[in-house]
Amino acid sequence: MDQQNNCDEVKQKEMLLKTEILDKGYDSEAFINFMEQQKDNGGQDIDMWTYQELTLAIASFQQINQPQLDQQIQNIGFSKQSDCEDKKLQNVEQDEQNLKKEQTQSSLLNELNKDNDVKSNFSKIHLCKVQDKKELLLSNEIKVQITKYQRIPGGIFTSSYYSYTVQTDPLGWIVQRRYSDFLWLRELLCKIYPGINVAPLPKKTVLKNEKELYLQKRMKFLEKFLKSIFNCELLRHDKWFYAFLSSKEEKEFKQIQKLSTQVQKVTKLEQIISIDGKIQLEINENLNAYNLEATQLVNSVDICYKKLRKESKQLLLDFDQLSNTIFNMGSTCAELYQLSNKFNQSIPQGKISQLDIFYISMNNMLVQWGNNLTSQIKIVQEELCYFFKFHHHSILVLKEFMKQKEHAQQEYERFKSRLEQKKNKLFTSQDFNRWEIPAVQLKAFQDSNLTQNKEFSFQIMLPQETIIQEDLKNIFAYYNNQSYLEVTKLFENTVSEFSDHFTTFCSLQKEQIAEQKLIWDQSIVNLTNLQYPKELIKKCT
Repeated sequence: MDQQNNCDEVKQKEMLLKTEILDKGYDSEAFINFMEQQKDNGGQDIDMWTYQELTLAIASFQQINQPQLDQQIQNIGFSKQSDCEDKKLQNVEQDEQNLKKEQTQSSLLNELNKDNDVKSNFSKIHLCKVQDKKELLLSNEIKVQITKYQRIPGGIFTSSYYSYTVQTDPLGWIVQRRYSDFLWLRELLCKIYPGINVAPLPKKTVLKNEKELYLQKRMKFLEKFLKSIFNCELLRHDKWFYAFLSSKEEKEFKQIQKLSTQVQKVTKLEQIISIDGKIQLEINENLNAYNLEATQLVNSVDICYKKLRKESKQLLLDFDQLSNTIFNMGSTCAELYQLSNKFNQSIPQGKISQLDIFYISMNNMLVQWGNNLTSQIKIVQEELCYFFKFHHHSILVLKEFMKQKEHAQQEYERFKSRLEQKKNKLFTSQDFNRWEIPAVQLKAFQDSNLTQNKEFSFQIMLPQETIIQEDLKNIFAYYNNQSYLEVTKLFENTVSEFSDHFTTFCSLQKEQIAEQKLIWDQSIVNLTNLQYPKELIKKCT
């Protein structure tokens, strides 16, 4: 019984060393030197330490040492951000805490077998940075809109450009921003929030002949971009977005943009910013199936939006052609009036004055009908063409965003495959010196029969590369979960945005139909009076 208890205690101490020193990236040699100094006769032998003494010694070591940063991971995963306002946070993971609680209940081997494959359930809460909320932007009554655009003439060293007036009510912020400022904001947000699908911007193109129409379209596109940012709680409170909306002086805003060049792309999980300082890492079969189907859905939706854009443009041409045809018919009725009027003016008797009135009535009816259809051209342009173009761009941006998950998965699986091959060779060779395990750990694991226990050996050999593999898995798990969240959010927003938009569209159509009904009603009255003059109707009654 005593021998069994000793064996269990050794395993607990082995677990403690692995989770607190190796897995967290501390320098194992530095730890060995530290332990030697703690006991007069040397402290390398794990049997010389009780579990409680070992726990206290590890805590003391961690207080005066920092985990090593493996340079290999900087090219694959996440690097350090240089923003001066960022706070350093320790990477405290929920599953590591659970692992410690379960040390006395199960063996190391059973614990490590839980997480062997990407298809198995894997869930973590990872601590990161907390978003500093701006109290001024907490109200739901705040609205951001672009009210107008204006041309700014160039000088000797600058060319002319267009400026857009961005207004934030009821805060009373009114600022002037050019297209390059919007582009700066989007690129910066993508750097800082890698897990958020930031709305698209219109492409920068040379102004076309319909300069006013083009600028109106761009203005609406830019406004949708700002509103989508404002509707995302995390992005709404971003300090750079705050500066974009509130910095009135151009010189001050340029200085802010200059400072932003120091911001590096966030590529380390603990440097990510979230509302509550936590991010979810998730891999499971249901989520994998969802993301697979979502990829196919998004690709199909992309094709459908292309069709809608093409059909909207065709509808625009159809209305234009139809209105022109009706205007031509009205012009023909005007010609008939000229012919009738000329005839009536040239004869002394037998004049048919009602014929003149009939042709004028027909001309008026057709012209008003044509005007009503011309109004439809503007509605189709703004409510269909522009609308579907923006949402098509949103789908294209989402497709690019989802590629991050695919890339992270490929990086993880590629590294994992190479590492497994390397470990297989090392296990076959049984050359423990090449396993990169410090002497104190290797001695502690001697009772584990390393030559026979392949799975256990795989977990302890090449600890630094194993840490990289785990980090890559965490990265994949983050994007795997974010892909699910962003796809869900986009399609949920599609329901609300499309519903609101086409409610307005239907109201506009209702107004057009009401106006057209008045045209038909008035035409009926006019034509009826020609056939049954009022005087005759009065006599009959």
